[in-house]
Amino acid sequence: MNFVVYQASRRGGRAVNEDRVAYAYTPEALFMVVADGMGGHSHGQVAAQLLVQTMVSLFQQQAVPRLPNMQAFLLDGIYAAHDAINEYALRNKLNDPPRTTCVAAVVQGGVACWAHVGDSRLYHFDKRRLLERTRDHSAVQQLVDEGLLSDEQMRMHPDRNKLYNCVGGYALPDIELAQPVTLQEGDVLLLCSDGIWGEISDREMLATLRAYPLERAIRHIMDHAEFRGGRHADNLSIVAMRYGEERFDDNELVLGDDLGLDGFTTQLKRLSLRVDESLQDKDIDQAVAEIQAALAKYGLDKSTP
Repeated sequence: MNFVVYQASRRGGRAVNEDRVAYAYTPEALFMVVADGMGGHSHGQVAAQLLVQTMVSLFQQQAVPRLPNMQAFLLDGIYAAHDAINEYALRNKLNDPPRTTCVAAVVQGGVACWAHVGDSRLYHFDKRRLLERTRDHSAVQQLVDEGLLSDEQMRMHPDRNKLYNCVGGYALPDIELAQPVTLQEGDVLLLCSDGIWGEISDREMLATLRAYPLERAIRHIMDHAEFRGGRHADNLSIVAMRYGEERFDDNELVLGDDLGLDGFTTQLKRLSLRVDESLQDKDIDQAVAEIQAALAKYGLDKSTP
């Protein structure tokens, strides 16, 4: 199975990074997860860490080298994490269990499946457009679904982070499970916390993913989201994979290696994707230009003289 996977996380303007992000893989299966500890509850980062550790451990146990059932794995992993978080609260005599959001995905045999709880998102892009994204478990998302708010208004809404569904706490999480999807060469699955999607539109994500190899594209998205968030930027986390082979020309924008405080990044391997140069989209090209101009203006484009 050929793919490129890349992950990164930064604390932004917050005192601590309550996000956790991870991936694990075998020769035939890939697992990715993002968890955003809920800051309104104590020990949010612990909840996120427990979720990631629980699901990665379960993947390592079951993927030998393939998962017997991708959907069952996602459901079992999230429920197991919910129990682990509540057990932690009992052992430590916490008045209120910590809580976290979750978005997790599995890819094997050319098929992807994902599940989520809360407002951490998965985006599925092909080479030209957004094919699908998860729907947040929030009252503001319901307003969007009812046609009372646009996606852009949702991103700016002061109550966008008020959730009715999470992992950890007294109620079982209501896990939203996607049907398996067949991936095509060049498809991208991007999982992220709200520190990313609250600042970057899906059009901008697609433009950047089309313009650059995965690692550089993710670093562009992170830089731009962190700049827009300013001094009070939320934690920012992404794990993304491009399916198939990846091949770009050598004239892309190059960024430096500094990820900031509490930042980390890992890369698995670079295999290769051939971009279809015949695909043109004026809106996407314009978004690329806007992102490049903003990065250059604020000194984030290290290749600018």
